[in-house]
Amino acid sequence: MAYYNVSEMRETLREYPQFQKRLYCKGFLITNEKQNVNSEYPFYSNWKEKQINSYFYMYTHEETYAYTYEKGNIIYFIVGHAYDPYNMLVDENEILEHLAIAKEKSDEKYWEEESKLTGVFCIGYIIKDEIVYTTDCAGMQLVYHGLINNMLFITSHGKLVADLKGLEQSEYIKRLTTNKYWHYWGTWLPGDLSPFSELKRMVPNHAGEYSNKTKNINVFRFYPTQKIIETSTEKEYKETICELGRIMSNTMKCIANKWPEKKISISVTGGRDSMTALACANKVYDKFKYFSYISNIDESVDAYAAKEILQHLGLEHELYEIPEEWAGYKDLSVFKKVMECNNGCIGANNTNDLKKRLYFTQNPPCDIEIKSWVNEMGRGWYYNKYNKKKFPKYPYASYWRAMHKVYLGKYLITETDKVFAEYLEKYYDKETFDRISWLELYFWEFAWSGGEGIFLTTEHRVSYDITIPFNNRKYVELMLTVPLEKRKVDDIPIDLITYMEPRIVETGITVHDISHTNFRAFVVRTYLEIFSRIRFGKKKEKF
Repeated sequence: MAYYNVSEMRETLREYPQFQKRLYCKGFLITNEKQNVNSEYPFYSNWKEKQINSYFYMYTHEETYAYTYEKGNIIYFIVGHAYDPYNMLVDENEILEHLAIAKEKSDEKYWEEESKLTGVFCIGYIIKDEIVYTTDCAGMQLVYHGLINNMLFITSHGKLVADLKGLEQSEYIKRLTTNKYWHYWGTWLPGDLSPFSELKRMVPNHAGEYSNKTKNINVFRFYPTQKIIETSTEKEYKETICELGRIMSNTMKCIANKWPEKKISISVTGGRDSMTALACANKVYDKFKYFSYISNIDESVDAYAAKEILQHLGLEHELYEIPEEWAGYKDLSVFKKVMECNNGCIGANNTNDLKKRLYFTQNPPCDIEIKSWVNEMGRGWYYNKYNKKKFPKYPYASYWRAMHKVYLGKYLITETDKVFAEYLEKYYDKETFDRISWLELYFWEFAWSGGEGIFLTTEHRVSYDITIPFNNRKYVELMLTVPLEKRKVDDIPIDLITYMEPRIVETGITVHDISHTNFRAFVVRTYLEIFSRIRFGKKKEKF
């Protein structure tokens, strides 16, 4: 994996200025150190400066939404976009005012109301020289934070800070990302690591707090506050489905009301997550467009299934076929370098994805895509992946390492186990795992944020903006009240689609992920059982 330094990228973007706006696109930086957003690398006058108060500055890419609201001596902020399907709020200024009223009552009330927000955002508040901040429900807005020379940096793109402050990737990260097995199971880092040791990934359900006086970042957990209680009767389950439908219907209404002048499109496949979003949009079908794309042969089944379902609903479907050959690809290698800088140079984007992103950058299918991510949290995903009935009651480092990806070699295994051991000690305890299963929290706080959060922030949103209707803490919590046995067989999406839009069920069309086979489950389960037992120099740590 190549690492592109400042001088190399400066020279590249001088020669290809058309890609300057794609560098750290839709990014942000909050810091107590003033920056110069001039015409030079990396800002290229594409960023705006806002001095929040006498202590903190906010820098945002010109395509980044940012809002502040002051009440009393507290300044509240949102970077990104948010909406509240519980209170039907779609304007960020109104949302911040609502949060301010909640905070006046108590910190607990503030976090309760913050948990009702959907969207892709970094959110927080500032009291004089103190700042409190966090990411959205599943960390779809990637947030890195850390101290450099006692100065605070909160950012969407780690390499932006690296470029500004002359940071280098650690030797461990270099060994990790150049390992020949690194690309297996995705290019996302273990624990809360960023590509740079000075910065850590903001873990969902946690907040950071920093004071100019102490020059220290304290990370604290604000969710979950109580044990999730599963439904015990069929009546309770049906009531849960009805409530999920109500919330998601409100969510789709919020999205429609939020951007009335923009082209908002639901990206549709034949899969259950996409169909759930479609079903719950039934009150506002006329407010949205609907599209699928084909960039390789494997995507055609999904695309044509979606087309048939939408035809049955009487909705127009736009199908985009990403060309194999296209004149716009002539500078694909330059675009590749920019994209890899965006993700911190931790993994090369495959050619197919690069072509897709570059094509859509120049031929966007919409202004805002409604993407059906995060809904998988209600589907017992890891239980099905491994087809495994029983997991350890509490996790340990080598188990998380083996679940993460393939690691071979004594040194790499030992060092990665250390990373996960520190991560587990820092963020988890028995009480937390007794409230929500550690396997669900692995998926929620590590896999989604550390994996998909990177892709969404550094890759997908380069072409156009994206919102995720399922990215809501209260909604995810409600899904987790459904017994695991129902979630494993997809009862939630099946019953929710049936309840909200039975015409989808009438088609009889469902596209299953053919990669989830019993044989694949056997292979990954065998790997997990063997390699989780391989440790060097340390016994299995326990809670």
